Amino acid sequence: MISKLMTGIEHAIRKEFPETTYKIYTETTEYDLPCFFIRCISQSRKAKLGGRFMLNTSFEVQYFSGRGNNECWEVAEKLRELLDVISLGEDLVQGRNGNYRVDSGVLHFVMDYNLPMMREQDAVDFMEEVTVYGKARESGK
Repeated sequence: MISKLMTGIEHAIRKEFPETTYKIYTETTEYDLPCFFIRCISQSRKAKLGGRFMLNTSFEVQYFSGRGNNECWEVAEKLRELLDVISLGEDLVQGRNGNYRVDSGVLHFVMDYNLPMMREQDAVDFMEEVTVYGKARESGK
């Protein structure tokens, strides 16, 4: 599920920032400026009734501008809108608790995505036939 969410985040960023100018990385430490770096920072599960649970995943999108803090603030406002709702194939997921900070020319944008999930349960064999033995009581006795 994390890879699907990362892909959704990457597609949302691509809508605004062209691939020819901005690179997007997920698993590398070497990069060319300007670029984005997407990583999952935490994931938790909260049990619900039955086989259902809520999957809470937090992502950090780092933006390395190389041009200073002002550009980072502008990109942060665009990311707030772009990552508010992302696409997971045919489904849409809304982001929660979006916040950001700029530290030494690097934007750190954090967004949470909460997905309702359901565990697959084993098929249950139902009874095929039931035989009931009994009598009806006669009235008045």
